[in-house]
Amino acid sequence: MPLEEYGVAMDDDALTEFLEAQGLGTLALGSERGGYAFPVSYGYDRSRDRCIFQFAFGADSTKASFIEADNPVSLSVYEWESITEWRSAVVRGTLHQIPDSQTATAAGIFAAHAKIASLDVFQQPLEELDLEWYELRIDDRQGRQSAP
Repeated sequence: MPLEEYGVAMDDDALTEFLEAQGLGTLALGSERGGYAFPVSYGYDRSRDRCIFQFAFGADSTKASFIEADNPVSLSVYEWESITEWRSAVVRGTLHQIPDSQTATAAGIFAAHAKIASLDVFQQPLEELDLEWYELRIDDRQGRQSAP
């Protein structure tokens, strides 16, 4: 089946609403050493067109070793009900740590829109993890959905 028959591009408003509603995706980081992707909760900030993340770093964190300023990243988000009812989006940009003076605002956006992924994946108590706020500054975003 040709791609044109399988789905259509989302308009800007539909893409914004989709990103705001989903709150969970897969973030892919890359460097000269290769790539690293992981499921992640996020809050979409409509007013500044950015995605907010709170990362938890354990000892010897692979994630921390891949987060480097100005390296391109991609966030993939999808919703699948059936072969004829689905939506997906890919957001590209760069990650930047949010300054302490802006973390309260970031936390509010995250709390309002993120679907929380469990911290149970870490093999250590939560109080031993370093929690840091980051934003994905969006350079490009695209979405597709099932054809009406």
